[in-house]
Amino acid sequence: MKIYIYIFFFCLKLTAQTTSIPDQNFEQALINLGIDSDQTINGQVLTSDISGVINLDLKNILLNDLTGIEDFDSLKILNISDTGLGYTLDLSQVGSLEELYMNSGGDSTTILVGEIILTNNPNLQVIQAIDAWSLNKINLKGSDTQLNNLSVNVQKYGEESDSSVCFEVTNSVNAQNQQGIYSTWSISGSSNFSENCNLSLKTTNKIEAALYPNPVQNNFQVKTLEEIEHVSVFSIIGNEVANFGLQNTYDISQLPAGVYFVKIQNNRGQSIKRVVKR
Repeated sequence: MKIYIYIFFFCLKLTAQTTSIPDQNFEQALINLGIDSDQTINGQVLTSDISGVINLDLKNILLNDLTGIEDFDSLKILNISDTGLGYTLDLSQVGSLEELYMNSGGDSTTILVGEIILTNNPNLQVIQAIDAWSLNKINLKGSDTQLNNLSVNVQKYGEESDSSVCFEVTNSVNAQNQQGIYSTWSISGSSNFSENCNLSLKTTNKIEAALYPNPVQNNFQVKTLEEIEHVSVFSIIGNEVANFGLQNTYDISQLPAGVYFVKIQNNRGQSIKRVVKR
């Protein structure tokens, strides 16, 4: 009888539903927060471990991938400030989300998200993206008609302080004129509204480039097939700290140790690289 009971529970464990967490730093954070019950880096977590999580604070944890966040079905507050996340962040499957914090300006890293997708988030109340200098689009289309008293702070500083964030909404005219549901919204920072932000945003092509050595002590080089026109270096909070024309090597020996972002530009596009100065 004991053998049958053991086999039953063993099989139950094998068939327990899991959620894939491919980013090891994300999984380690879940372990450190006491969420991942098996306490092991194995690329997955029991779905039952995360389904009841209400507040997830990942601030200052270097992340590359938030895959798995879609199964946090009770999540109300998410903080991904200074996590290094980049490109497009799709949170549309986290329908319970109420507050999103993705600020930049920490001591170790920043955030490079260009677009946030929040198209199925009817409970959203707060979006705070202070000095998230690469952010140019927040897609709220679909959620926006249900969002009362939405508070958004997208203020930028440094070189990108004049660049606005495009909010993709269902009715851009009403949003621009603060009519209907949009009259209850509060937005701080430069912004505009569109029903298709891809048509209203200035397109910047990404050029292929590599930076080495990285980490760097004094000088770095840029390897690319493109003709470089400008190389700019920015601090972790987005302030420009060095600017160069076309050179064989780029001297940043005068800068203190830390994390910087290097923007490589020509008339066809740009590339942004993260570099560690020792």
